Amino acid sequence: MLERIKSTIFAEGVIDFHEGLNVVLGDNKGSNSIGKSTLLMIVDFVFGGNTYTSHNSDVVANLGHHEFGFTFKFKTEYHFVRGTENPDVLYKSNNKYEKLDENEIKLNDFTKLLKSLYELESDQLTFRAAVSTYSRVWGKENDNVKKPLHSFAQEKSGQIVTNLIKLFNKYDAIELQDKELKKLEDQKQVLNKAGKHKLLPKITKTKFTKNLKEIEHLTEEIGRLGKNAYSPSGDISEIVSTEMISIRERKKKLIDEREYYISRLNRTTRTIKRSAGAGFENLLEFFPNVNVEKLQSIESFHQGISSILTDELEKARKELANKIDELEKEIDIVIKKQEQLLNPDEELNLFIDSLIELSSSLKKLQLENQYFSKLSEIKEDIDTKKGKLEELKEIIIKEINKTINTKLKEINGLIHEGKRDAPELNLTYSKYDYKFFDNTGTGKAYANLIIFDLAIFTLTKMPLIIHDSFLFKNIEKEAVEKVIKFYYSLTKQVFIAIDIIDLYNKETQKILEEKKVIQLSNDKLLTTLDWRDNSKEENE
Repeated sequence: MLERIKSTIFAEGVIDFHEGLNVVLGDNKGSNSIGKSTLLMIVDFVFGGNTYTSHNSDVVANLGHHEFGFTFKFKTEYHFVRGTENPDVLYKSNNKYEKLDENEIKLNDFTKLLKSLYELESDQLTFRAAVSTYSRVWGKENDNVKKPLHSFAQEKSGQIVTNLIKLFNKYDAIELQDKELKKLEDQKQVLNKAGKHKLLPKITKTKFTKNLKEIEHLTEEIGRLGKNAYSPSGDISEIVSTEMISIRERKKKLIDEREYYISRLNRTTRTIKRSAGAGFENLLEFFPNVNVEKLQSIESFHQGISSILTDELEKARKELANKIDELEKEIDIVIKKQEQLLNPDEELNLFIDSLIELSSSLKKLQLENQYFSKLSEIKEDIDTKKGKLEELKEIIIKEINKTINTKLKEINGLIHEGKRDAPELNLTYSKYDYKFFDNTGTGKAYANLIIFDLAIFTLTKMPLIIHDSFLFKNIEKEAVEKVIKFYYSLTKQVFIAIDIIDLYNKETQKILEEKKVIQLSNDKLLTTLDWRDNSKEENE
């Protein structure tokens, strides 16, 4: 707990605090600018807050930079010094608030220490996220009665609800599933990027199905080749037997064709040689339509015609020779292929080439399908994990919401003795609504804000609340008396500022007097210097 604050700017030098309710008491005139809110802001400052240096800049302007020595007491005492000139750094100190050498600590480390000392359980909750919202001091702008979970107006509702779950120490299960979901989403992103950059194949469902059939076919084919490879009977020759048969058939066909054209070429050559003394009857073999009788009857044309036929025969012989050359070349190619197949080394090479080609095709298809399957599996896992996470969040939120509303009714009943309906919190994972009923006046609204803080304060390990005097101003006095009595029943530290206590009953006045840590008035200010007149002069 906070035990003490000491500063050279305090008129009293040292202010001591105690367990439970700590009252900064104003006078019965309701005097302003006497230091009530400033002291509460300083309390917030020694708990790691930063608003004091910005909102209370007039203190620094009039008193210069200053330091606060303060003590927290748990099983032992912890002494620190924090100043306005460099508020991001604190110093460990002795009980006289003399800084110890080499004991400078960062503000963040200091609040981590406070979180540990106050035993806030959730690993993900920071100390300031736990306490800042419920430190309601004038100038912190967290007094929106319809937004009691907001530390500041622009704070995002999703983060606010998350902090509330952490404060109830219910976030660990969510975080565990959230981490697993993020891991899956990271894996999905990696695979998608690899596919986008063509480091991995990216296929569709249709291609996946087609690949399955092809993989089955290739697997069977490779299996067949594998059996042949290990066969002691040398069945590798059988692998190429089909091709060998085809080649032999082709060779025979080409040779037969070549022999046919050679025969025709030979006859043509013989005909050309005999053409001079031969009768026109020989022409019938090559020119079936020639009218031999007419040619023979026209003796005057006999010699001329013979010359014309010789030219035609020469042309036919050249064509036959060219055809034979083409066939010879084709036969040579077939023979070489046949020789390769008959060579044992070439057979093995052919076998290996076939096996490699089939295996390569199979691997490619398998990789495509593995990538598709893995990505599909991750997508399904993400959907499943999201569903479970949402279900878990809903269960936790409903439980917290129900717990808070039960406590709101309980405290509202104590404060208003059944005369006012309790406010109600409607909480979802991304937003919340704080509803009032039957009375939306300013006084009831601030009473509902205090009731909300007390509900959270009593349901969680939140170590402190701070309520400034402006919260009590418009609340009906009977309700304030009940609130003070409720504060008085608590053992955790509650810091409040209040004045005009003559309004309240004797029991309340007694509590406030008993629990006051300082009483301030126009004649007894918090600080050593009164600059209110200076402000007046400046305004004038």
